[in-house]
Amino acid sequence: MKIAFLISSTGWGGLELNTAKLAKLLTDKGYSVTLISQEKSPIFLKAKNLFASTILINKRRKYFDVKTAKFLSNALKNEDIKTVIVFDNKDLDVIAWAKKIFFKNLQIVYQQQMQIGINKKDVLHTFRYHAINYWISPLQYLKNEVAQRTNFPINRVKIIPLCVDVKKFVPPKYSKDEALKALQIFPKAPLVGIIGRVSEKKGQLFLVEALLQLKQKGVALEVLIFGSATINDPESEKYYHRICEFVKQNKLENEVHFVPHQDDVNVFYNAVDVFVLASHSETFGMVTVEAMLSQLPIIATKSGGTSEILGNGKFGLLYAYENKNEFCEKLIWLLNNKNEMEKIAEAAQKNAIENYAQEMEVDAIDALIKSF
Repeated sequence: MKIAFLISSTGWGGLELNTAKLAKLLTDKGYSVTLISQEKSPIFLKAKNLFASTILINKRRKYFDVKTAKFLSNALKNEDIKTVIVFDNKDLDVIAWAKKIFFKNLQIVYQQQMQIGINKKDVLHTFRYHAINYWISPLQYLKNEVAQRTNFPINRVKIIPLCVDVKKFVPPKYSKDEALKALQIFPKAPLVGIIGRVSEKKGQLFLVEALLQLKQKGVALEVLIFGSATINDPESEKYYHRICEFVKQNKLENEVHFVPHQDDVNVFYNAVDVFVLASHSETFGMVTVEAMLSQLPIIATKSGGTSEILGNGKFGLLYAYENKNEFCEKLIWLLNNKNEMEKIAEAAQKNAIENYAQEMEVDAIDALIKSF
C-alpha cells in the first residue's frame, strides 16, 4: 500500500527521528512510504534512504501557499498516493489547501507531537483541522487539549503513544562498570544523570545548582550531563558556558561530568544511578520511557506528558518545575529508600514494556490507515 509522509521541518530532533523510525516500521510492514519534504531538510539529507521515493516541495509561504498545494496534489495523484501522514503542525496549512481545492479524496492523518497551548478555534485553524480525517494524540492529556482548544471532532482523535524499540533497552546493553568505563567516568558517589540537548528549557543548570545545594547539606552526589549545545545556536552555547562557569566558580569539577551527545544512549542509561528530567515541559518525553525501560529510579518535573507517563507518581517521583527545595527533598528520599525505589523502577519497566513497545504504535497506525 502506498502512503506519504509530509514533513518539511528544517530541524533534526525528536520529531524528525520519530518520523524516520515510523517510516522504517511501516516499510517493514509492507508499506511503500514516500517522503514529502524540502531539498535541504535534514530528514531528506539524512534519512531519504528509508523511503521508497521522494517528492520535493518548495514552501514559499507560511499560509495560503496554493501554488505548492497544487504541485503537491498533482505529485500525489501521479504516484497514486491517497493517504498522507502529517507530523508538523506547520505543514497542515498547505495540505489542507491541497485537499480542499485540488484533491478532495485525499485522506489525512495528523500525528500530534507538540502541545496545542493556546485556543485554536478561529476560522483559519478550524479550516485546517477540518481537512484531517484522523488526529493521533500520544497521550490522554493531549487528546483533552484537542477537545478543549479546537473545534476538531473528538471522536476522530485516537490515542496512540509514541513508542520505543524495547529490545534496545531490555536487557541492558552494558553492565554499570562497562558503561562507566566507556564514558571514562569513575564516580565516588551516586551518579545522577540528565540527557538531551543542552538548553535552558532542559534544565541542566538547575540540576547542577541542586547538586551544590545538596553538597552543602553533606549529601554526596555526582552529576552526568549527557548531551551537547546545538551547533550555531548562540542561546544554547551561551547556556552551556553558563553551566561550565557555575561548575568552575563553585569548584564542582570533580562532581560534574560532561559527555557530548552520541548515538549510543544505552551507555548513559546503564551508567547512571538516578535519571532526572528537569525540562520545563515535555510534550511526550521519549527519554522518560527509555529510563523506565532501563529500570532506573526517576525524578522528573510535574508537567507536560511526563506526569501521565509516570502514572502521576506511581512510576517515578515528581516535583514542581524549578522548585529546588522540593527536588532536593525528593532526591534525598530516593537515595534513602533504595528498596522502595527499586520496586517502583521494576513497576515502571513493566508498564513501559506493556504500553510503549514500538510494535503497538505501528500496529495501531496500520489499523487506522486500513480503516479508510
